[in-house]
Amino acid sequence: MDNGVIAVPNANDEFLFEKIRFATQKRIIPEEHSPAEIRLLQSDAENLDDEDLLKHIKQMDASRSTSWESEPIVNLVDSLIVKALQKKATDIHLEPTAEAFRVRFRIDGLLTEYRSFPQWLAEPVLIRLKVMANVDITERRLPHDGSFAFEDFHQKVNVRLSTIPISNGEKCVLRLLPANDSAQTLANLDFSEKTLMALRRIFSAPQGLFLVTGPTGSGKTTTLYAGLREIIQRKINVTTIEDPVEYELCGANQVPVNEKCGFTFAVALRSILRQDPDVIFVGEIRDAETAQIAIRAAQTGHLVLSTLHTNSAKGASSRLIDLGVQKNILNEALLGVFAQRLVRKKEQSGRTIVCELLLPNGTYADGSMQENAQRLLESGITDEEEIARVLGR
Repeated sequence: MDNGVIAVPNANDEFLFEKIRFATQKRIIPEEHSPAEIRLLQSDAENLDDEDLLKHIKQMDASRSTSWESEPIVNLVDSLIVKALQKKATDIHLEPTAEAFRVRFRIDGLLTEYRSFPQWLAEPVLIRLKVMANVDITERRLPHDGSFAFEDFHQKVNVRLSTIPISNGEKCVLRLLPANDSAQTLANLDFSEKTLMALRRIFSAPQGLFLVTGPTGSGKTTTLYAGLREIIQRKINVTTIEDPVEYELCGANQVPVNEKCGFTFAVALRSILRQDPDVIFVGEIRDAETAQIAIRAAQTGHLVLSTLHTNSAKGASSRLIDLGVQKNILNEALLGVFAQRLVRKKEQSGRTIVCELLLPNGTYADGSMQENAQRLLESGITDEEEIARVLGR
């Protein structure tokens, strides 16, 4: 067994050393350092990661017989996830082409080229990821979905895996989701004062239906979780139905949907109504049955929160009517519809929200999305090119 020197703030933490010995199968030699010294050592190690990775790949390239179980492949997969987390990416795209194995990260809403690897690496890397996500590695002709938890010394995340057959093999996308409650509230989300006050009135309502709309990745769940955190401490029963559960929401009962075995949103919602709920969060209204049960629950003393895929707040009512909800019943139950997008900030990293909150009387709480986008432009927070990219011209 080889020796391994590790830098630690406490050289007497035998429990930690035993965990590291088990994980690395090495004898541990602890060296005590201050937190500042450890951060500096970590920074130096991160700068060496890419060089070490390329050296391993060149060694593998000589034989091209490396299994998905081999240490270089395991290290490559772990390194890609760690590097994506360091860059604050939300998604990793693994794309085999005719000439190479391309890796891209989605950062602040845009896909950014990270690196291209030899094309033959695509198969062992994908098999490794499928095994981690408990997905069938023998079937390559059909799409697959799975998930797994990933943890390094910095943080823990839940990783959602999706694969689909393409002309050069299988494309894989990994969505990186925080494993722990971020504790964000509505006050942290860059809303105007008028919008914030209106949202808080909705979340404190005893019953009714509130919808958040927008494309995938626009922050819908973040907004709803933030609102739930503000009311979850009250003496109420909060239950969520999600596909899948993105991360733990302290104080809520979170129910994962499993459509493969017939446990759909509609089935879960019907069962939860027998669990004496006060507030129900339905991850998404996808079909007529879920829409009908949700609106019925909103009429019978429950606050129902959900998401819907429409282009604007005004489109939500039409979508529910298309799903068979009667217009007069919808008008009685609907508390509001919130539409949102995320736009990149002009001179700093990160994104901010552009939104509109449509109230039951047909007015906006603080202007339409286009009006709010114009305010961001006038404030110098973003630019016209970014607004056009996200909202269109």
